[in-house]
Amino acid sequence: MKNVYDIHIHASPSIFERWGDARQTAAACQKAGYAGIVLKAHHGSTVEIANIVNQQYDMDVFGGVVLNYFVGGLNPYAVDACCALGGKIVWLPTIHADAHKPLGRFDFQEPSTTKFPDKGIRILSKKGLTDAMYEILDILHGKNVVLATGHVSAKEAVTLVREVKQRGYDIRVLINHVLFYTPDMDENDIETLKDPGVWFEISHLTQKIHAASMDRLTRMITRHPDANWVMVSDAGQKGNPAPQALRQFRDQLTSRHISDQTIEKMMVHNPRRLFY
Repeated sequence: MKNVYDIHIHASPSIFERWGDARQTAAACQKAGYAGIVLKAHHGSTVEIANIVNQQYDMDVFGGVVLNYFVGGLNPYAVDACCALGGKIVWLPTIHADAHKPLGRFDFQEPSTTKFPDKGIRILSKKGLTDAMYEILDILHGKNVVLATGHVSAKEAVTLVREVKQRGYDIRVLINHVLFYTPDMDENDIETLKDPGVWFEISHLTQKIHAASMDRLTRMITRHPDANWVMVSDAGQKGNPAPQALRQFRDQLTSRHISDQTIEKMMVHNPRRLFY
């Protein structure tokens, strides 16, 4: 696990029960030999706490903002603040995304909040993307801040990448947990989206909750070796610390004959190219 990056970890404070707080999570990852982590919170920004924790450990600790209703949804002001404070990533809506609504709540985590939206957030309009989404792209252009797709649908993600490319935006796009219930991408989607500026995230949690099979995942990796794959844990749930989850994920892929070279690329080189 030396020099690996896990760019999708949850820690407390959070509206969901977590294995540990930001400091405990960073300490566990540093002990395991990590080079860096990214902290994520469905309720909003992790930039502030990541900046503080980053000063206390000999690895990089980054944060960003998730554009759920907690921060006003597709809020350009939240994106602007994230960039100004040194955030490294902006996630599109997750639990408040329109594509997430049919999924409801998951039995492995229950939020402490009481308000649930009647309407999910979409990034599309008849002309392509919403005005707010274009404004967000304008802010992120050339900022060296990753734009992650959160829980938007495959159709929304494909349209987003198309608009980024056609309009010449200098933005790196990360497709979150491609085999999760949303976006639930197929191989045609991967083929359509493959580009030097697009990364594809595969997560241990997706497999842990049986959202997709390991066989399906390994077939996709094997058939698209030129895609920018990034392995993440998406861990931090109670009883699911990040180092343990990422180690299990590595071992699962190894047992299915994914080479050590490919795994190192997905755990070390690709995430480093994405964030640096």
